[in-house]
Amino acid sequence: MKILCLVLCAAGVASLHADDDAPAKPGFWKRALQKTKDGVGTAWDATKGAGKKTAEVVASPFVKKGAKDPRDTADARSLAMSMKLDPPKVKLPDTHAVEVTVTVVNNGKTPVHLEFPTSMRMEVIVKNAGGKIVSRWSDDQPIEKEPSVVFINPRERLEYSAKISTREMAGGGTFEIEAYFPGHEQLRVSRTVVPER
Repeated sequence: MKILCLVLCAAGVASLHADDDAPAKPGFWKRALQKTKDGVGTAWDATKGAGKKTAEVVASPFVKKGAKDPRDTADARSLAMSMKLDPPKVKLPDTHAVEVTVTVVNNGKTPVHLEFPTSMRMEVIVKNAGGKIVSRWSDDQPIEKEPSVVFINPRERLEYSAKISTREMAGGGTFEIEAYFPGHEQLRVSRTVVPER
């Protein structure tokens, strides 16, 4: 029994001596002190930036490698747009405004999201026969700088309405009423109107 105790003590002393000879590997606390500029710090200084590199590498954990990130752009091919005008025929000077209703339907099998830089979801413009913009719906609308995202599920339908003035239209002229989503210029629909006198 005495021999066993003596062997265990000798092994313990040998391991302590071996640790002194081994090159120093900084532990948790020593690493914290080495990370700071002035040599004095805490464990928090060493760990508060630990996730930065991980966050840069993993943009979205649910997107397969090499796949297109669905947050980049809307898949315009799966969205169908239509426009309805009320009244359908403009009679001047009796018609002072035209209500434009735009319908968007997701015909795809996956949800589509649209990112908007402001509170405005739809813009409506009126162009004359030469293509010059004579009226813009957003000119007299309150618009807030509140970025947001709208999700459109498969087979879901959204409607947006806006009233545009006919004061810039002339009887017998040809005008194009065009609606589009800000930030998604490929999503647009238009109708031609020939106001009657």
